[in-house]
Amino acid sequence: MPYKTKEQDREHSRQYYAANREKVLIRTSKYAKEHRVDRNRYRRKQTRNKKAKLVASRGGKCEHCQQSFIHPCVYDFHHIDPTVKEFGIGFALTRTSIPIEDLLKELDKCLMLCANCHRIEHARLRGDLDEL
Repeated sequence: MPYKTKEQDREHSRQYYAANREKVLIRTSKYAKEHRVDRNRYRRKQTRNKKAKLVASRGGKCEHCQQSFIHPCVYDFHHIDPTVKEFGIGFALTRTSIPIEDLLKELDKCLMLCANCHRIEHARLRGDLDEL
């Protein structure tokens, strides 16, 4: 029977967990092990879809060399001014559930570069290109 208030329901859950801690942990860890592959596959698919949307929103070309690549994994997002950076796009894509709208707002502060141009840009910022 459901409880009348959320507080009563939460208190019941706390008491149940305290009394049956081992049983709950075994059940949840068993489920996690059985469904790990499916969860990981789902997360990778979500990450790829989000990144594809971000790449499409920026035109699908590297902003330095103007090359277009078939797969979105080639592209990196480089913050123009790191002081206004709220979060890293790569981290937000893979490890958080930040909505796509917030990702697009953060993307406005970035350049979309292919992996090679991104490495060259960081070398330029460090001053390493002068040595060549």
